[in-house]
Amino acid sequence: MLHMGNGIFVLGEATAVPRLDELIVRHRPMVAVVNAALRQADDVEFALALAARTLGRTRVVLVSETLDEDLLGRALQSGTGGFVHREALLREIIPAIRQVAAGLTFISSTMITRLRDRFPAVINRVGHRLTPLTRREAEVLALVAAGLSNLQIADKLGIGAGTVRSHLARILAKLSARNRAHAVGIAYESGLLTVGSSHRR
Repeated sequence: MLHMGNGIFVLGEATAVPRLDELIVRHRPMVAVVNAALRQADDVEFALALAARTLGRTRVVLVSETLDEDLLGRALQSGTGGFVHREALLREIIPAIRQVAAGLTFISSTMITRLRDRFPAVINRVGHRLTPLTRREAEVLALVAAGLSNLQIADKLGIGAGTVRSHLARILAKLSARNRAHAVGIAYESGLLTVGSSHRR
């Protein structure tokens, strides 16, 4: 699929951590698609470690066999740009790569469905968390975490897309976040957003 004239160029493929690490160091790809099952010798998830240490130079799309909310939370905290559920791989991998390469966050539709019922409650309590953010900025951040695009956020909140971009710029500045994924990770760390509290398999 990635070779079918869609503007994505595959620089290498690996089935083990050492080889994948070598390819990333050599080629410095914009995006690395990494199986969540790949672990380093110290038993740390390779995808999360890679996202944390490359600081956005190579953005990571994580492919997970399960809808693991705890893994999603840790992935966002590490700066991972995308979370794709294995069952949705064929239809979501190309848009995930493109969105993450553009500096946005991609979360698999099946994971969004699992999390979506929590966001009204999250938005209702934003005044008690992340005090540097206004209520509207916290609402925008919660919807970013739900995987919504700027246009979708604008439509949901009844504001313009330019206003959403302005809110995002202020959010990143206030939280000293590198990108949208990093801002969402800070929100999880602060307790504004929570994962793993329900709907766990």
